[in-house]
Amino acid sequence: MNPKLLIGAAVLLLSACSQAAAPPSNVASLQPSGVVVPSSNAAAPPSDGEQPRLRMDMTEEEKKRFYDAHTACLAENDPNATGTGPGPAGALRPAQYSDEAWKACAKKWPLPPWEMDSDNPTFKDNWHKNVQCLNSRGMKVIETEPGSWTYDGEQTLPEEERRKIEKDCEQEVFGGGRK
Repeated sequence: MNPKLLIGAAVLLLSACSQAAAPPSNVASLQPSGVVVPSSNAAAPPSDGEQPRLRMDMTEEEKKRFYDAHTACLAENDPNATGTGPGPAGALRPAQYSDEAWKACAKKWPLPPWEMDSDNPTFKDNWHKNVQCLNSRGMKVIETEPGSWTYDGEQTLPEEERRKIEKDCEQEVFGGGRK
């Protein structure tokens, strides 16, 4: 074999292997602190084929965009809101859309964050830890089932403080915060 061709092939191979691939622009990155940093377009609703999934770090405005997309789909599929009765899984509908509209728009309804999804194998244990966290910070709650709790007696903490504790415990247990 020609030595020049062999050297040329080796140089091409080494240069191809040494170039770092640019990370995809829509993937969150894990920082050394353990905090997930989402990309700037991570809150954009997914394509029509994917069911959207909420994230733990979403703002209320970002979540609202996902729910608004679902409502817009319902209105498009049943502009006169001709349906009656409860929505999926017994949820009450703000407007009474037809069953056909609900079925047509089912893929637009946002799934919970994976950390809070009952399909996540660690959810049940983490929910129990979440309830323990709430109690350790002064809330009086009882776990009724994974994903649900109720107050245990009269609450002495102001509502604003209870909401902060709920958010802090969810972040700590489910969102990669302190363990």
